[in-house]
Parts: sequence; structure tokens; C-alpha cells
Amino acid sequence: MAVQNSSLTSLDENIQANLDPRQVQEQGNHPEKDSKVAMLFSIWCAISILLSAFLVFQIQPVFSKMILPWFGGSPAVWTACLMFFQLTLLAGYAYAFSVNRLLPLKGQAIVHLALIIASLLYLPIIPADSAKPTDGAFPILRILWVLISTIGLPYFLLSSTAPLFQAWYAAKLPGRVPYRLYALSNVGSLVALLSFPFLIEPMMSSTLQAYAWSAGFITFGVFTGLMTIVILRTNNDPLISLPETILNANAETADSKVTLKNWLVWLSLAAIGSFTLLAISNHLSQELTVSPLMWVLPLSLYLITFIINFDRPQWYNRRAWAIASLVGIFAFASVKNEKLTQRFDILFNSLGLELSLVDYKHDVIVQSSFALASLFFICMIAHGELVRNKPAANRLTSFYMAMATGGALGGMTVALLCPNLFTTFFETPLTLILGLALTLWVIGQTGFHKKLPSSTGTKIACVAIGLYLSVIILKCEWSGVNEDTFAKYRNFYGTLRVDIENIGNSDLQGYGLYHGNTFHGFQFTNPEMSTNPTTYYAHSSGLGAAFKHLHQNNESLRVGIVGLGTGTTAIYSRENDYFHFYEINPLVIKIAENTFSYLGSSKGKVKTTLADARIAMEREENQKYNLIVLDAFSGDGIPAHLLTTEAFDVYKKHLSPNGIVAVHISNRYLNLFPVVAGTAGHHNLEMVYIEYLQDDDSGMEEASSDWILLTNNQEFIGDEEVQELSQDPRNYYQSPIKWTDQYSNLIEVMK
Repeated sequence: MAVQNSSLTSLDENIQANLDPRQVQEQGNHPEKDSKVAMLFSIWCAISILLSAFLVFQIQPVFSKMILPWFGGSPAVWTACLMFFQLTLLAGYAYAFSVNRLLPLKGQAIVHLALIIASLLYLPIIPADSAKPTDGAFPILRILWVLISTIGLPYFLLSSTAPLFQAWYAAKLPGRVPYRLYALSNVGSLVALLSFPFLIEPMMSSTLQAYAWSAGFITFGVFTGLMTIVILRTNNDPLISLPETILNANAETADSKVTLKNWLVWLSLAAIGSFTLLAISNHLSQELTVSPLMWVLPLSLYLITFIINFDRPQWYNRRAWAIASLVGIFAFASVKNEKLTQRFDILFNSLGLELSLVDYKHDVIVQSSFALASLFFICMIAHGELVRNKPAANRLTSFYMAMATGGALGGMTVALLCPNLFTTFFETPLTLILGLALTLWVIGQTGFHKKLPSSTGTKIACVAIGLYLSVIILKCEWSGVNEDTFAKYRNFYGTLRVDIENIGNSDLQGYGLYHGNTFHGFQFTNPEMSTNPTTYYAHSSGLGAAFKHLHQNNESLRVGIVGLGTGTTAIYSRENDYFHFYEINPLVIKIAENTFSYLGSSKGKVKTTLADARIAMEREENQKYNLIVLDAFSGDGIPAHLLTTEAFDVYKKHLSPNGIVAVHISNRYLNLFPVVAGTAGHHNLEMVYIEYLQDDDSGMEEASSDWILLTNNQEFIGDEEVQELSQDPRNYYQSPIKWTDQYSNLIEVMK
């Protein structure tokens, strides 16, 4: 995503460089053709650029969050959306480039205003329910279609604002210095990003956000119309007079040639920045959780590097930033490399320092901070080099096109190629290696220090450092894959792997399923133990307590399970029972059916539906479930739409009068107690909380788990065994939080 208004800055620098003081004084004696109109045009242009920048960056988290639930809350939803935004930005720049070259100023204004009027038909920007996917197939294509059909034309026109309105401004107000426009544009972008997770999301529902954005777009259209009226009334004439000698002098300084080498350099540097943005965003979403905050922080840092480099090029000290980038990349790799952390700890101990990197090895905040720092430094180098190589003002459209093309290529690589090329999130180490190569290339040109300038020795040292750090980066624990990994998979919904656990112990050996870094189930390979429900689903768990009670009081059970995992829950089925699993990831179904045998060992009837559970259940007739199991929240990506009050309306529709909703809330980073409590209060359901803390070394047979059981079944609530196992959930939250389809905020439930 290219920063806006850099062409105006270059234009003004060239004009100012050629202004003779006597000519400026002479210019002052020439009155403007219409000073009032010129002032209004300047103000309207400033407002339009500010507003367009705000709308461009505000719509990204707003709309991405709207459709996130439709695709299972996968981190790849944001990646796919970013790819669309970058491709549309490229299309917008191409449109601005074309109309500026092919049409006179009046023609440009008429065409653009006509398209803005046509785009009003897209408002409000609320995706239609008919666009919800019926299953989990072709998610990227479906996301792109929803984006195109809902916000395509408005976003396309906003994306073209920077280059197009800059051209209008330069044509109508030659000689003006638009630094304020430049600052306003980037301030608008940053405000849009940072205001969303901290202001917009907590205070406004999704629908209200959509209407507010639509009102902002209409306002943008009004100011564009005012600018168009001025252009039509004044023909192609400028609004201010400037001495011909100044314009001629400025034209003579412009370099009219852009070589293929120039274009490829711009494209490559922009692609590195874009690739880094999406790769680190993916990494954060996998390490923490899928939320607008995890999208906004990387994108804000990415934008800040544009602001620093384009607004204050003198702040980019090549050597200083390259050394900082080298240190940042090394630090990030160090905390992810087990052997290196151990060596550092030995060094710290020998120096008498009470510091241990191993303590931070699994600290997500520390890891994420290093990831964000690496993103900032790599983008700072890439965009700093872009500024150093920017062309003369009359070739800025080519520069914009190259930057937008590079951004789109970087986004497409992460969103489309990487999931098909790699079985893990290999783009994280890959972006560090690319950033390392760029950083060392800069150091090779500048030297490590003023007293150690660039030389053959410097370049050899850079190659050696690059090879050494690349090995360290590749040996880091990025994916969790280890020597015990039996199989690994990746698709749109994330990475999956199956590890052989307890190797060497024939009694306890078995297969464990991991989604990213989250453990999702285990099964013994020993035939005598393979039918035991294990880990979170063991007899000692809250789920086990629910099944024990229901088996005692029902001849047959109908059970709906949201989230398949290894299919462990199926082992609780009896001959006349019906178990219906809802799973959005086709790879999970494949693994559960082929690697694990719980589904095949079940005694009752088992059905698996490939779809988002809520969407599928909304379309089904009343299933009269005795038990609904919500087992989609133990991972790092929380599908918030499954915990809203509207979601429980759907569950209650399918629940028998004495039915139970079992919510598995075990989570490393989020405290879901207040959310479940808010939903329970809204639906007048009582809560039973059963926590099991593993206190032995019995392999994978049992694992610590947190289950909240919601029901009005007084017999279950009063069951002596249930009472003995349960704890008061109010000890784990201060006040309930009610999530709806219009409002959910993961920040407020972070541990």
C-alpha cells in the first residue's frame, strides 16, 4: 500500500528549487485569477485527500471483521482481504494513470464524478446474507467475490484519489507547496487504523460502522463534486498565475526517462515491504489471536515507515537503520532458537546477570514485540531505499504504478502461493531472510561505521553474517514441527500437524493433533486404550460429567458438536445415539477419518458436515439436541460469532427442553468467562463450571480443561457428582460481557 501525496512533495521541491526571490516577488504582484475560488479548491482538495485516506484504511478492519465469522475466524481472512486491498490499490493507480494521460482535465473530472455517483449504489457497505458460504470450499475466491460485490467500486475510487487529485491540484494550483496535504493524508490513515480497535470497535456496532463509513464516502463524493464544478467552470486553466520562466525552469530539471532497472527496483522494494507486512501479520495472528488489533498494529508500523521516509527523507540514515535492522532480526531469531537462547543464558550466568532468554521463549508479548520490531526495521529499509530512488516529478505516476504492483505481488505471494508451496508458515523465516539480505546489501554499500567504510572486506563480512544468521533463522522453532512429527498440512484455515507422542513407551504412545501451536487431541495406538476419551474430553472433564449424567437419564442421545478435532467426542456415542459434527476445515475431517479412529470406533450414528457450524445450523430444521458441544475456542483464533447472543438463539432453537450447551473455554490468552456469563444471563441459562487440572504424568490420557455447561436442567445442576466437580464461575470474572453479532471485542477479554 503506497503512501499518498509523495508526488506533490517532489513537485514542490522542484518548483521551490527553481524559484528566484525576485521572481517570487514579481509573482506576488500578479493577482490570482480568482483567489477565493483557488482557496476553496485548495481546501476541498485537502479535505478530500484527508477523508479518502481515512476511509481507505478504516474500511479494511471494518469489513474484514464483518466477514471473518463466515470463514471460521481464520487468520487467512485478513491476508486475503489485504491482498484484495492491494490489488484494488493497483487498479486505482492504473485508472488514475490512464485517465490522466488520455483525457483532458475536464474529462477526468466528469468521468470520476460519474463513477462516484454510480458507486453510491453499493451503499451501505453491508454484506448480504446470501453471500454467506454454504461450506468451507474455495474460501479465498468467495472472500474476493464478497469484497468486490460489496465495496469494490467505492474502494477502487478511493484508491485512485492520491495520484489523481494530486494531478488536479498541480494543474489548477501550480507552484503551491502542499506539505499540509501530505501531512493530513498520512494523519488520516493513521487515525483510521488506530481509532478502530480502541475507539470505533468498542463504541459502535458493525452495522453502525458500515453506515458511518457510507456517510463518510458520500461526504467525499460531495467535495469531489465541488472540485469538479470548479474544473468545469475554469476549463483547463490554472487558478493562479505563475511566471512562465519558473514553469519552464522547473520543466527543464525533470528527468524524462524511467528505465526498466528503475521500475524493477521500485517494484522489488515495495514487494519486500508488502510481503513482510502480511507474513508478520499472519505470524501474530497464529501466535496470539485473530482480531483487528493484530491487523492494525503491523499495518500502522508499515504506514509509519512510509510517513517517516517520504515526509522526512533526512531521517533515513542508511547505515544507522541498517545496523538497527540487523540487530532486530538477530534478536527475533535469538528468542526463537532454542540452542541460541541456552548459550546466551550460559553467558548471562557467567557474567552474574539474572537474565534468562528461556523464560521469554514462550512469552507471546515478548515474541510479538520482536516480530513487530523486525517488521518496522525491514519496512524502514525497504521504503527508505524507495525514497532514495524516487524519480523526478513528471514520472511519479510510473513510480506509483511500480509501488502498487510490488505491493500486490507481495500480497498475492503470501495469500496464494505460500499456502500451496509450504506445509508450515515458512513465510515468517523467509521474510526475515529477505530483510536480512536487503539490510546487509545496504551495509555493504555504507560500511559498518564511518571508520569502516564500504570495501571488499565489508562485503565479504556481510555475506558471512548473512549465511550465519540465515542458518539461525531456519533452525528456529517457527512451526512446532519436530523429529516426532508424523504428518503436516496447511490450507486456508491454518497449519495442522500430527505428532507421535510418548515414543518408546508402548503403553502410552499415540498420535497428537496440533493446529498451529495449539494441542487439539490425542489417541493411543494401543488397541486396548484407543477407545478411551482423552485430554480435554476425558471422563474427568466437564464434558465427561455431562455425558455421564445424560447417559443415565436418556435411552438415546442427539448431540451436535461444533469443531471436530480428532473426533474424540464420538467415542461417547452408544448404539442408538446420533452425533453430528460441524467442521469448516476439510483437512481436519481428512485427518480425523484417516489418522485417528475415534469416528470409526463410535457405536452410534455419526455425521460430519463441512461448513461453518452456525451457518449450517441456521439453515437446518430443529435437531432436538440433548447436548450441543462448542469446541472451537481452545485455539488462538477465536470465532467470536459462535459466542454471540444471536448464536445462542440458534443453539436454543436446536436444543431439547432439558438440553445442555457445553462450552470448552480452555485458552492460553483469552478469558472467555465474562462472555459466556453475558450470554447465559441474556438467555436465562444457569452456569456450571467444571475445571480439571492435570496433576500426574499419565501421558496424554488427561489434560487440564475448562468447561462451562449452560442449561436449565435442574436435575443436572443438582446432581451430587456435578456439584462436587463444579466451581463458582463468578470467581473468574468481575462482570458479564455480552457479545452480539454487531459487537465483540477480544481486547477486553485478553488475560
